[in-house]
Amino acid sequence: KTIYTQARSEFWVALITAAVVVLVGVEQGIILAMVLSLLDHVRRGYRPKNSVIVAREADGWRNAPVSSAAQFEPGLMAYRFSHSMYYANAEQFSEQVLELVNSADPKLEWFCLDAVAIDDVDYSAATKLRSTYGILKEKGVRMVFVLVSNEVREEFDRLGVTDLVGEDAFYATGDELLNAYHQRKQR
Repeated sequence: KTIYTQARSEFWVALITAAVVVLVGVEQGIILAMVLSLLDHVRRGYRPKNSVIVAREADGWRNAPVSSAAQFEPGLMAYRFSHSMYYANAEQFSEQVLELVNSADPKLEWFCLDAVAIDDVDYSAATKLRSTYGILKEKGVRMVFVLVSNEVREEFDRLGVTDLVGEDAFYATGDELLNAYHQRKQR
């Protein structure tokens, strides 16, 4: 009952697995459980719960729904992608980014990908990321990154993302990002 109310997809995996163990056998039940768990993981990754980051009056940042299209500061949008980037969700990434940029008011100068939740980037996602970067560049919007792990940064280097956006497009903290954004016109 607890699993059903707290994690419905896990409940169904457990129930189906138990039925297969009883009716067919333990080995088949374990194999089915692994397959069902992988399918559930892909389903979740296909539609991650992404958000935009907005400033809170007194105590820092908070997440807001992507549908709010809120900007952190006028001209700066921070977008958090909440899953590994791979072939199954690369198109969603691109569609959300372009929708956010196209509907931004005021017009964006910088679009920041908050990568704190990204732990892997595959070839297909990197290809989509590079093409999205090109579209943003044509629109006069600079793509930057914040909170990229060392592992993901190495993948960006290997997959050509870093060469495309430049070494100066990566920021270790939100404060570094904001300082750079505020100084952009002084250069």
